[in-house]
Formats: sequence, C-alpha cells, structure tokens
Amino acid sequence: MVIITGPPEAQFKAQGRIFGKLKEENFFNPKEEVKLEAHIRVPSSTAGRVIGKGGKTVNELQNLTSAEVIVPRDQTPDENEEVIVRIIGHFFASQTAQRKIREIVQQVKQQEQKYPQGVASQRSK
Repeated sequence: MVIITGPPEAQFKAQGRIFGKLKEENFFNPKEEVKLEAHIRVPSSTAGRVIGKGGKTVNELQNLTSAEVIVPRDQTPDENEEVIVRIIGHFFASQTAQRKIREIVQQVKQQEQKYPQGVASQRSK
C-alpha cells in the first residue's frame, strides 16, 4: 500500500508516476487489467451528495467512469468530520472518478459559502 497526500493534482501526478513505474518494471502482465484502489476523504456532510438521491449520483459516476465507487453509509466520521470514499478501477477510471468526486465536494463548499446555514433559515421566516 502506498499513501499519497497533498493537493489533488500532485496526488494524481504521483499516482501516475507510481503506476508508470510499476508498468515499466513489469510488476504485472501487459494483458492483465490492473486495478487501483484509491481512498479519498470527503466531508461527512458531503457524502450524501456523492451518493445522490436513491444512489443516482454514485450510479452515474460508476457508469461514466467504469470505476466502482463505495461510499459507506454507516461510517463514523474521523476527527476532521470526514469519511473515506473508496474507488476501485483501472488507472484512468480511478483518476476520473476521483476528479468527479472532488468536483462534487467543491460545488458543495461553494454553495455553503454562498448560502451559509444561518442565512437560509433567516430567509424562510
């Protein structure tokens, strides 16, 4: 297992280099489909948006990328109020799924900044 931390783009670059090195060193058969399992942390408040209503978003994500995306529903958030989303698939599928999930997280953050919780409740009065 390799743990990569840092900004998303640096993580993607590191994953690519590690994958390339493994391929170069013939760690797997050229005909073999190698799967990458990536774990990314997302705010627990965002996990529902990654899943979507009735699992719609996660199903679309899996169909789009061909990666398996696992968002545990019963996971206890860590000390940073984050949960782990698992992504399993070939290299490019995993990379695409990671990017899409980060986009969802970023969209939620932007919405939360634009409409803080207190503002929405004051408007409805």
